[in-house]
Amino acid sequence: MKPQELKLAFVEMRAEGHSYQEICDKLHIAKATCTKWERELRDQIDRMKAEAMETLYESYHMTKASRIKTLGSTLESIETALEGADLSEADPLKLMDMKLKYAEALKKEYTATAPAFTPGERIDGKAILEALASLLDRIRAGEVTADQATRESRVLSDLLKAYDLTEIRAKVDELEAVLNRRQ
Repeated sequence: MKPQELKLAFVEMRAEGHSYQEICDKLHIAKATCTKWERELRDQIDRMKAEAMETLYESYHMTKASRIKTLGSTLESIETALEGADLSEADPLKLMDMKLKYAEALKKEYTATAPAFTPGERIDGKAILEALASLLDRIRAGEVTADQATRESRVLSDLLKAYDLTEIRAKVDELEAVLNRRQ
């Protein structure tokens, strides 16, 4: 094998979780080479591991996008069944209950695509208050989950506190400067 092919095989085997001994036996390289390549190729190994995990998550519907697709598809099936249901034979309450549950689960997966807060060059009290008002509007419109709203409001609240402290500190510094000049 060429050196580049050996390195690629090393990266693949490390990403799959093989030990140095297994790699040494299969690729016929020394452990010192494994150690050296591990340091040199760490980013590639990590990237390959991450890609493998993402594929695995996707195949088991563990990613948000996959869950949304699955929930949406199931919800469409339920709606189709409801549309064509003979209400004299089917239990419409059960179908409606399933529809509502899937709709709620799908709503919980919603994440706003627009950033919640995009400050300009400077963050000031007015911009933070506008972001809080925007968050309130998005909550009322049902565009954010309760968890997302809690996280965003906590960040905005912390920003507002930090801004207030900075403003107060600046005013105290000004007062101290005036008092020092008088003495």
